Amino acid sequence: MIRSKEKLDCELQKDYTFTIQAYDCGKGPDGANAKKSHKATVHIQVNDVNEYAPVFKEKSYKATVIEGKRYDSILRVEAVDADCSPQFSQICSYEIVTPDVPFAIDKDGYIKNTEKLNYGKEHQYKLTVTAYDCGKKRAAEDVLVKISIKPTCKPGWQGWSKRMEYEPGTGSLALFPNIHLETCDEPVTSVQATIELETNHIGKGCDRDTYSEKSLHRLCGASSGTAELLPPPSNTANWTAGLPTDNGHDSDQVFEFNGTQAVKVPDSVVTVNMKEPFVISVWMRHGPGSREKETILCNSDKTDMNRHHYSLYVHNCQLVFLFRQDPSEGQSYKPAEFHWKLNQVCDKEWHHYVLNVELPTVTLYVDGVSFDPFPVTEDYPLHPSRIESQLVVGACWQEYTENENDTEKATEAPAGCWCSSS
Repeated sequence: MIRSKEKLDCELQKDYTFTIQAYDCGKGPDGANAKKSHKATVHIQVNDVNEYAPVFKEKSYKATVIEGKRYDSILRVEAVDADCSPQFSQICSYEIVTPDVPFAIDKDGYIKNTEKLNYGKEHQYKLTVTAYDCGKKRAAEDVLVKISIKPTCKPGWQGWSKRMEYEPGTGSLALFPNIHLETCDEPVTSVQATIELETNHIGKGCDRDTYSEKSLHRLCGASSGTAELLPPPSNTANWTAGLPTDNGHDSDQVFEFNGTQAVKVPDSVVTVNMKEPFVISVWMRHGPGSREKETILCNSDKTDMNRHHYSLYVHNCQLVFLFRQDPSEGQSYKPAEFHWKLNQVCDKEWHHYVLNVELPTVTLYVDGVSFDPFPVTEDYPLHPSRIESQLVVGACWQEYTENENDTEKATEAPAGCWCSSS
């Protein structure tokens, strides 16, 4: 029987090899007559026990990624195990201990993101990672992994504002004290910059102080039959007197519609024949917000049926023009509702909208650029009726039987809608 003289350690020596020989009990002087066997070689392999836990090579790991990208691999963590056998010395798996993070780790220690990262949501993630050997023994100490998120680099001027507030008589004002040029570490050979100042009003520059809407009509050769729906309040035109304004010049009045007020336009103001081509022109500034229908102008029945003959409104940042054709045109389907999906409708900037109605075609011009409607839906013409209609700016008129006249108020966006129309 072979016994060890001391405890064996696989990590110090995995196996031993030595030679043995047997002797019989033959007698003689000094055992000279003893017989010997052939020599034999003995191999002893020391079996391993899982006494060591995995240990990470680094005390911590860190990496930096750019937002908005999916990476196949961001970084690799690596652990080792001091056990001597493949069963216990190999690392079989890694695990991210931190819950609810958009990262995953594979069996080789490579970490990747499972969704696009957003710098605005999180600047840095701190993950705790552990490792297991093939005997399912966990790392003695978990490791910390820091992953920093960088915003997408966009070359250009940064640190400036499109809007400046200046009070006359207050001296000089630095326009862009914090402006800097972001180059995204790319070489720059030359820089050229142009600054253009303009008033955030209906017109631009000093023209708004010089020309009224009527003057502009004359300068541009507008038709003599042009009807101004929102004139500056006067003794002869007082229906806009109660509307909030921007306190601008009387020659260039601007009115606010925020969903709580509207104005009825007197019947004598609009006398055009809707069977003939006509144009609707409006300056408007409108911001994002409400998903409800927001009426700009609407012509509907004064009593009883409350039918809408024509209207212009905003819905989900789309500009929509409704026009129900005259019943004398027949009872077949006709183009009735024209839609335009435009960024200008909800960018909270002033734009000039001109609607050229020449049925069956309706063309929209925004700041002089034409846009065709899409989609266009059809409907039957209205049934013949002797009911008079009411034109309203900011809402649609409705009358309820045996009740006082009331208006269906348009639900304007919280940002408000400033208009000057004709």
